[in-house]
Amino acid sequence: MGETFQWGGMDGDDFMEEMENDLRDLSLERSITTGLKTAEEIERLTVDEKLNDVDRALYLLSSGQDVQRISVVRDLAKLIRENQVEGMKQVVPKVREVLHLSCQELQEAATQAFVQIAEDKSIPPQLYAQTFLQTILQNIESRDPDISDSWLSVLLQVIKYLPKEIIKRDILSIAIAKGQLNQSVQSRLASCQIIGKVATRFDSFMIKKDVLPLVTALCQDVDYEVRACMCKELAIVARGLGLEPTQSAILPELVELSNDEESCVRLSALETIVNLLSLLDDETCNHTIIPLVCKYCDNAMQNKDVTLPSIAKQFGRLCHGLSVNLTEEQKIWSLNYYRDLCVFGLHEKPSQEDALLRLPATLMSSEGHDATDELILELLSKNPRIQALYKEEERHRECRHHSAFNMPCMVLFAGAKNFKSELYSSFASLCDDPEEQVRVSLAKGFHEVAKLLGNSVSAIQGEFINFLSDENEEVVSAIISNLPETCEAFSKGLDQGHTKIFGFRKDRNRVLKTENFFAEVIPALLAAEARAAKSRNWRLHSDILDRFSYLTRCLSSEQVYQKFVPVVFNCITSHKPLPVHLAACRTICVFIKHNKKQEQRQELCSRLIEECRNHQSSRYRRLFLDVCVFLIEIFSKSFFNQYFFEKVLELAEDPIPNVRLRCCSLLPLLKSQLKLPKDRQLLQQLDLVVRKLLVMEKDRDVTAAIRQAATDMDKFQVVVESLTTKHYFEEDVLDQKKEDEERLLIQLEVKEKEDNDKETTSTKPERRRTEAKTNERNIGSASTPAKKASRLKAVSASGRKSIPSPTGPPTHTANRASSGQAGKKAATKLARAKKTEAVNGTPTTPPTRIPSKAGKKSPAPELNNNTKPAIRLKKKESSIPSSTSIPTSSDVRRSSLGNLAHERRSSLKSEQSHKGSTGSLDRKSTSGDVTRRSSGGSIPQPRVTKSPSLRTSGNTTPKVRRAAKP
Repeated sequence: MGETFQWGGMDGDDFMEEMENDLRDLSLERSITTGLKTAEEIERLTVDEKLNDVDRALYLLSSGQDVQRISVVRDLAKLIRENQVEGMKQVVPKVREVLHLSCQELQEAATQAFVQIAEDKSIPPQLYAQTFLQTILQNIESRDPDISDSWLSVLLQVIKYLPKEIIKRDILSIAIAKGQLNQSVQSRLASCQIIGKVATRFDSFMIKKDVLPLVTALCQDVDYEVRACMCKELAIVARGLGLEPTQSAILPELVELSNDEESCVRLSALETIVNLLSLLDDETCNHTIIPLVCKYCDNAMQNKDVTLPSIAKQFGRLCHGLSVNLTEEQKIWSLNYYRDLCVFGLHEKPSQEDALLRLPATLMSSEGHDATDELILELLSKNPRIQALYKEEERHRECRHHSAFNMPCMVLFAGAKNFKSELYSSFASLCDDPEEQVRVSLAKGFHEVAKLLGNSVSAIQGEFINFLSDENEEVVSAIISNLPETCEAFSKGLDQGHTKIFGFRKDRNRVLKTENFFAEVIPALLAAEARAAKSRNWRLHSDILDRFSYLTRCLSSEQVYQKFVPVVFNCITSHKPLPVHLAACRTICVFIKHNKKQEQRQELCSRLIEECRNHQSSRYRRLFLDVCVFLIEIFSKSFFNQYFFEKVLELAEDPIPNVRLRCCSLLPLLKSQLKLPKDRQLLQQLDLVVRKLLVMEKDRDVTAAIRQAATDMDKFQVVVESLTTKHYFEEDVLDQKKEDEERLLIQLEVKEKEDNDKETTSTKPERRRTEAKTNERNIGSASTPAKKASRLKAVSASGRKSIPSPTGPPTHTANRASSGQAGKKAATKLARAKKTEAVNGTPTTPPTRIPSKAGKKSPAPELNNNTKPAIRLKKKESSIPSSTSIPTSSDVRRSSLGNLAHERRSSLKSEQSHKGSTGSLDRKSTSGDVTRRSSGGSIPQPRVTKSPSLRTSGNTTPKVRRAAKP
């Protein structure tokens, strides 16, 4: 206890004393009078209100405080615009006088004011050169480097507003003087920058005469900073000179600078080469630039130079600018070099164990190879070898980062057809790079690569899904930011595939490939949204939900309705930050807009009203009012008025004042949605709500809001639809376009239903014929006992003894009779009874001629002359031929009843019994036809012919006609 307590190297008493001082400073009992100004200070800051702007400015510049002087200088441009003569005569000289001994903050305010005056062109250029330009040139010579750099920046900005004569007389002479070797390095650097700006205003002759000698001298300056600065300005000087002077004067200097011993000079030379590519001709590129670039890059890769990150940054522009001039071998070299840059440093990175083994043994703890963060930071600050190691890793990461940035340019350079063989391995390596910055850089340009690949875009489908599934939120945010363009590129690229397949097969393969792609992408998108919802990054979550609204361009409305609508509604109903709720609500509105089924649109509108408008929490009711702003923006006026107008008015009577306050701000917007005379009733309801709020509202804020809303509503004029003259504003044209789109969706839905009905109707006859053929095959395969049993049942039902004929009935008739349809037994009896009545004229069943057994004759039936003939004759019709025949098997198949053969056989036997014919009945089955031949006698036997009406109805009684005489 006798030892002194120490805390972080501080004694306990000192620590307690410091803590007491801090608490004393934070004490709430301090007097507020210490922050007040004294009477003398208030008197010095007081300005007479009767003074005009010019006099007040003069007074403050003369005897005011620094804060007041800064205020006057900042408003100098405005003062000169309003009082040009007095301001230039009195205020500007006073400002120039104050600047000599002013602070840096006042100097910064003056620089901004001088640039603003030059941009406004409120005074003539000659007057500006006499006053402000002289002040700028004097302050450039300031000994303070910060002030000097600020005024140099002003000079470089105002040169483009000055005429050539003033530039040559006042500025070029100073640039030449400051560029001499006897001047300081800072002066020579300023001279390089001034020359670069002056060269843009002079012609080729003047540059060659007055500027080029100084440029050559500065390129060979002894200081490397001056050489690097002048090298950056060579591209501007070369454009002012032209092609021929550039080839003779600039290119030799550029080649020499690219081989400079200092890396910063070589970097500047490389940037200048890239900027000059569009100016140089093919011969210069082939013989000078390409060999120079190849040599430069090879040396940097062999020596692992610090310029490699800069080469990786400029390599895409180099390949694109020289693509016309490169040979096939040079293109292969370029692609190989780019592949090396994409994996630069990945195989050289030391493992964690090797890095730990390099640490001194004193830093190792007794438990293992673990060291504290403080000790590692201390080691990095003292050990140069470790610092160099981390700098090298940083350089490797920069190379891969810039290579990922240049991937779209290299895809354009290699071509989409060669992507799979030349660049896909590098692309996949960058997608799986361990550094987050590299993956983020490639994810930001992923949509550009997808667009360039065209119909080969399916090659990077897996990498797209991997980016969506990346654990790093920055990578997901980068790929989500361009999700609409990426999905559109995939959709178009897959549509262009399979161009060599024709007809239905082409469309089917295209559709299947597109569906397969989105079938894999949709789960990845939903998983990314789920991870963002669980994280605290609400910005990423709202961004994902907002990008979901663009999926309507690529996915069908049914896919959106089934996959994404439940997820987005879940985000609305769950407790999320307000930006997430707003993004989800806007996405739902877009889904409703592009849904092709009216039933689903109505369901989504009803659900949106139920989840937000009718929610118990006032937060969701306020959210519904925010959703109405999106609805007004996306939908037409008629759609909003039909589904949501009255729902908004109902919230004007909400018990929560904040809801009523938000509703009042929407009332003017609601009035702008109305059209007369169609919405006259809604206008009356709106006026009634406003009057009721004005009279009965008690909340102070809501009362002020409704008064302001009433004032704003008076400024709106309700649109009146005219039948004769129509004057459309831009807003009306947009609303008409939205309404036409909504009407088109309804028409497309109706047309789709009609097409589906037509397809269903057209497939019914084919289905019937297929079923008939199936039944015929089933009937033909029925067993013989089933046929006999069917015939016995049919004969016994007519009250006659059934004795089979030697020849037997026709095959198709027997098959029809023995179809085994027990449910049609009653219909068969009724049809047979009706047939008998139609033939005999009496309900009695006529006698049937039964074939006699072998060796016996059948007795002939007796004829009653008083009885009416059983067969009614019908006159010959022109549409039926004289030699009628029994219908064929195809006609029998069209009949819906299976007992048609029994009806025919019954009618034939009754006719034979009435006529007393002794001829035998010979039945012959030829391809399904049944004929009856007369065995003797002069009167031929009549034939039974199926009426045309029997082809459609099997229950119609067949008409019997008498055959013509031979």
